[in-house]
Amino acid sequence: MRTDSFPLNYFANIFTPKRAFFNRKAIGWPTIVIVLIFLNALITIPVSLNFAQTDTIGVEQFYPEAFGMIDDQAAQTLAEIPIENGTLEINQSTVQVEEEGVIVIDQNGAPLIDSDVGIVFEPTLFTIREHGQPELTVNYTKDFTLDGASVEEIKAEMNRQWRINNRVYIVAALTFLISCMTLVMLVALTLGSAVFLYLTKKSHLTSITTYKESVAIILYGLGLPTILALLYGLIQFDIIWMMTIQTTGLLIILVLIYFKTQFNDEKDQTRVQE
Repeated sequence: MRTDSFPLNYFANIFTPKRAFFNRKAIGWPTIVIVLIFLNALITIPVSLNFAQTDTIGVEQFYPEAFGMIDDQAAQTLAEIPIENGTLEINQSTVQVEEEGVIVIDQNGAPLIDSDVGIVFEPTLFTIREHGQPELTVNYTKDFTLDGASVEEIKAEMNRQWRINNRVYIVAALTFLISCMTLVMLVALTLGSAVFLYLTKKSHLTSITTYKESVAIILYGLGLPTILALLYGLIQFDIIWMMTIQTTGLLIILVLIYFKTQFNDEKDQTRVQE
């Protein structure tokens, strides 16, 4: 099997220090960019899986004033309304006016009057308004329930309904943000570490001649540590530990590369051919 074309030429060179050094010319700048994106994608996989399962993010974080109006009176009123297949069977409209805003329970979806802050509970959905935020509508699922719920339980159920309705967008948005952060860190780690390798060319003891060669060595060195960080993240998600494994692993592999090659092509006559 030919291993001189991407991606095989990358994976074939990450498993031994000698291959990582002696085949440093095997990948060019376009391939380097692709490898950076690929390594970052590996780190992002546990991130997206974790966000898909998280229950710590809720709509309450974005509409704190509106949620703050839900008190014992509102909870009692809501708890007394029967629910059938996720539908509130509202027989009587209720308007609870608070200093902060209004809570409306209405069968026909009464407007939020002129209040800047408010919540409307309708048979199949609830709407939240808060100044500075877009008006939000969340549809109930079939397992929606408020029967006998306390204030905190009602808030928790509203947060759950929002997560169910918006899970794809939540996961996509948060994953994108974390992915951008990890990509910046990965690029900085790669290009920054490569600078130190490149500076060794001033010594007659090293065979590194170009900055691209230095970047390639760093990317080879990041291969196994990134895979280990991915496996760790799948078992126990912790982005800090994942980045630590990636960085520490790179340092260890660079030490092994130097120990095996001294960054010099002449140190090993049995080197792996490009």
